[in-house]
Amino acid sequence: MTANHRSIVGIYLAAGRGSRMGQNKLVLPLGNHPLGSYALRTALHSKLDHIIVVFPDEEWTLKALKPYFTEKITAIQCPNSHLGLSYSLNFGIQSSHTTDVAGVVILLADQPFIHFEMINSLINIFQQEKVDYVASSFNNIIRPPFLIGKQLFPLLQQLKGDKGAKKLLTGNSVLNGRVIPYENERLFFDIDTMEEYEEALKRGEANCISLERE
Repeated sequence: MTANHRSIVGIYLAAGRGSRMGQNKLVLPLGNHPLGSYALRTALHSKLDHIIVVFPDEEWTLKALKPYFTEKITAIQCPNSHLGLSYSLNFGIQSSHTTDVAGVVILLADQPFIHFEMINSLINIFQQEKVDYVASSFNNIIRPPFLIGKQLFPLLQQLKGDKGAKKLLTGNSVLNGRVIPYENERLFFDIDTMEEYEEALKRGEANCISLERE
């Protein structure tokens, strides 16, 4: 079976504790919706076959995101999310590890301005070319979302602490990958501090990329 006929699963990382903000940032309002719902709704409009939402061992994130769930989503609770990003990522990888999965797209719940076409571009290139991964970039720096082929899962599972997929892909000349450059910094805007949240509020829900398909 070729990659063209195997599924691509989204790993939606929503298990962060927002320690730099002192509160759960994903449940904070951004326009008429919780901050953590924007990238999820974007993913639902993409070509992803399924989405695994990884949430922490407290229920607030799940309660905030559950109204947006469809049959395309599976939610899993990561009991070790406090140990770092790599634990949440590997928990999602393990849950996606079925025989028909060709790869996963890693998505961060605190990136509200990503576009579904970014996700689709990752998938299209991965399915057309024999590559280990496809990554997005801005200013020559790779940034989420990434698409990681199943053949790299064992390497991902070696990551520890707050090291995510970017650590694996950066500077690894052995891997065969493609990078898609973007010129719009807003697409990659992520929210880790109260100042960044306030900046997102200024941009407003109207500035979030449209979720409607053409």
